Amino acid sequence: MDKRMKIEGSAASKMIQLMRKHGHNRDVSIELATVVTPLPELSVQLGSDGLLLEREDLVIAGIVATYSLAPGDQVIVIGDDDSQFYYVIDKAVE
Repeated sequence: MDKRMKIEGSAASKMIQLMRKHGHNRDVSIELATVVTPLPELSVQLGSDGLLLEREDLVIAGIVATYSLAPGDQVIVIGDDDSQFYYVIDKAVE
């Protein structure tokens, strides 16, 4: 019988527990990016290396498409090294 790991706590705690269970995936990176051009022609600049990503490089989550993103806003981006796509999953807020 498969024993399942019980995951409890805050969202951050759950994420850490899942990472411990499944290990680190070097093919995927999560980072912040700065909006350069707002929707619908969204472009963002990655904070880690300054790479400018144009709309054709991005897959935008439905919830992000409802936001009023302005130049300078921060977004959370997941980079997939295998597909060379970057997924904009949410707006970063303090």
